[in-house]
Amino acid sequence: MSERIRPIVWQALVIVVGAGVVVGLWDLPMSLGVVAGGLWNAASLWCLSGVLQAWLGPHPSRRRVIGWLLLKFPLLYLVLFGLTGHARMSVVGFGVGFSLVLLIVLGSLIARARAPVAHSHGP
Repeated sequence: MSERIRPIVWQALVIVVGAGVVVGLWDLPMSLGVVAGGLWNAASLWCLSGVLQAWLGPHPSRRRVIGWLLLKFPLLYLVLFGLTGHARMSVVGFGVGFSLVLLIVLGSLIARARAPVAHSHGP
């Protein structure tokens, strides 16, 4: 995962796990869903970042792109189907956790892109 996105994803995961703990005080299946959705989306973003790095990075590699795609699509989606079929986990909670991570990451990236660039002046 790129150095720009990694801290944002970690912050998002801390928020989602915190939200999952708070929700767990009232509804355990919803809490499990929120945490699972956040973790799954973080893993998905990690895979997408790996694909982009392998494809567009300084040393492009078709083999690494294929490896990341194989990790993301068959493996990660098998995990998704296993999670969403679990009786003790709320699918709505999964959607909430997934969405929270996505919104936090996108919001942070948009805020960084819109922030004024500090110009350094030479001696």
